[in-house]
Amino acid sequence: MNAGIVANGGWGSGITPWRALGLDVVRRMVDIFVEKAGAVAPVARVEHPFLHRRDDYERVFPDYKNTYRLPGTEESRAGWVLRADNLHLNVAWLQRHRHPGSVVSTGGLLRHLRGSGAPLFRERYIWPGIQLNQLLPAGEGPGALASYQRVVRRTFEAFGLPVLTVATDALSSYGETCHLTVSCLRDGRPTVLATTYLMASPYRKALGVTGDLLDIGFTGKVLALVSMHHLDRGGLGLPSVLTPVQAGVVAPSGISDIKPWLSSLDGIRVQTVTLAADEDVPFRRNRVERRLLRSGAPLAYGVRRDGTWRVARRGPIGHASTAPYPDATAVRAELAGYDRRQLELTRARLQHGIERFGLVSGVCDGCAASRRVPVFGRIVPHRASRCVHCAAPGSDHLISESGRFY
Repeated sequence: MNAGIVANGGWGSGITPWRALGLDVVRRMVDIFVEKAGAVAPVARVEHPFLHRRDDYERVFPDYKNTYRLPGTEESRAGWVLRADNLHLNVAWLQRHRHPGSVVSTGGLLRHLRGSGAPLFRERYIWPGIQLNQLLPAGEGPGALASYQRVVRRTFEAFGLPVLTVATDALSSYGETCHLTVSCLRDGRPTVLATTYLMASPYRKALGVTGDLLDIGFTGKVLALVSMHHLDRGGLGLPSVLTPVQAGVVAPSGISDIKPWLSSLDGIRVQTVTLAADEDVPFRRNRVERRLLRSGAPLAYGVRRDGTWRVARRGPIGHASTAPYPDATAVRAELAGYDRRQLELTRARLQHGIERFGLVSGVCDGCAASRRVPVFGRIVPHRASRCVHCAAPGSDHLISESGRFY
């Protein structure tokens, strides 16, 4: 909230109100995913209406009862569902436009919610709901699945979140092949960030798809996890690719070289705060710097009237003297160092969670099939290891005593 991403409170239980800066962060999040997905196939972006025809929805999802419905009218006797799902709408768009690649929708998803929700983790109105679908000739799905799983991993690593990919049959009724992208909470416990499916035959049949159908989805939970991991004494430290301000500058008025220097920082998002002579005192400088850090800025440069400069860095927060007027290459190197420190911090937490909770162990095919070990799924790509139960050759698996987790 202090970073201006979401507002305090909401319009109802399980509905988080987003602020303007938060909308910008989400837009960047989607842009990065779309850019990386574009390396696999051309990407089209759509957003569907709030109301979906009930008969179209229930033809594909006949058993789903957790949606909100409106009765029929003369125009649509079947009635409507409210922001139910984007899969059938994305597939219809692909079929109608004969698009050769994938389509990404960014609309929210409205669900019945029992009990209290957790902001961005478990909501009545899930926003953003980012969903990619692609139609493929029969047999091409597995190769595309592997390519998109790399896209998902690289996307989340850009957000400072290391992940494991787990192939599981826990959701086999929905997908013939199901890959879950798993990261961790701050204490190391596992949590699912994204799902990647090759859709099961009943769904393909209901949608009129004769080949393979790929489905990838993730939500605003990603930003909740980022905020959970990357808080420091300055507030929320967003990854440099997402933050509204990448570099703050606190400078006294009358420094003539500032504007040309700012113009040279092409493509770097900079916010400048100019201090009048009577404001250029340490406590005011510190207050401005703290405000910049609260906005998520990784860097804050301070310019003194005597011509000296210092930089406040995050991950962790510290101050150091720096050369005046650093060029764009130097500023980008600072940002890359900050992103690297964020990813290393979260990677250490994930490794700690793996060791603390015994999340990853070697299991052979026989022990996995007989459930001698509580296997949740197999780590992909394949990682050879000895079975913890019988010492036979096996591979790394994710272990979960409690079964399916969110």
